[in-house]
Amino acid sequence: MIRIITDSLCDLTMDYAKELNIDIMPLTVRFGEDDFKCGIDLTNEAFYDKLANDSNNPSTAAVNPFEFEEIFKKYIDAGDEVVAVLFSKYMSATFQSASIAAENINSDRLYLIDCETGAMGQGLLVETAVTLRNEGKSAKEIADTIQALLKKTATYIVVDSLEYLKRGGRISKSAALLGGLMKVHPVLQVIADGAKPIDKVKGKKSANAWLINKLKDQPADENYKLVIGHSNAPERAKAFEEQLREAGIKNEILTTCIGPVVGTHIGPNCLGIGYITK
Repeated sequence: MIRIITDSLCDLTMDYAKELNIDIMPLTVRFGEDDFKCGIDLTNEAFYDKLANDSNNPSTAAVNPFEFEEIFKKYIDAGDEVVAVLFSKYMSATFQSASIAAENINSDRLYLIDCETGAMGQGLLVETAVTLRNEGKSAKEIADTIQALLKKTATYIVVDSLEYLKRGGRISKSAALLGGLMKVHPVLQVIADGAKPIDKVKGKKSANAWLINKLKDQPADENYKLVIGHSNAPERAKAFEEQLREAGIKNEILTTCIGPVVGTHIGPNCLGIGYITK
């Protein structure tokens, strides 16, 4: 049997993981002295409630090597093959933990993939791996296909408020104040070494328009799903899906709530997309 493993940066829920028959390794988010396993002790939606109401700024911790070694060994000892699609190694120690565990296991039936992105893009690659598994592809074929898709995977997020970028030290207080007064929303692209600002827009309507125009300029391959990600803004995501349909986007659409690791830095009410380019 082929086992698909990922981490909670994919933003797929634990219930949905059961439907897909995959394993999600949860990162940890910490508020003060309290630790929560992402998606288990704290849903992505509940995280934003704490972000708004807890006086402590959250921090996050990677999955440790022992946790990976335990699940890898369980499946390898059972005769299964494993394909692990994991968050970019430049943004989290999670991939490094998996690599340490893989070295200890030392099996040619274990394939590790640094997806070089996160959030919507990562979730889409995991979904694609599941589809390939269900089509009867071998673990090597799945790993090779996902590896080939990395350079075609696009992930964009339009940030609603500059407050959380300021809290994380990514912009100055004065820049956050000025940007807030001017109603500026940074556009981030999630790439291998981080979420990089590539543009800025004024107003929520312009934010949605930017994403739609990006899909027109850099079209999505309709053979794959398109993922809408939101940071606890489901109604905004729903309205955006309707706009995508009106714009002629025909991809099957999956909507996810962006989790704590990315959400800590961007805050609530953000909107983004992940897709495979043509």
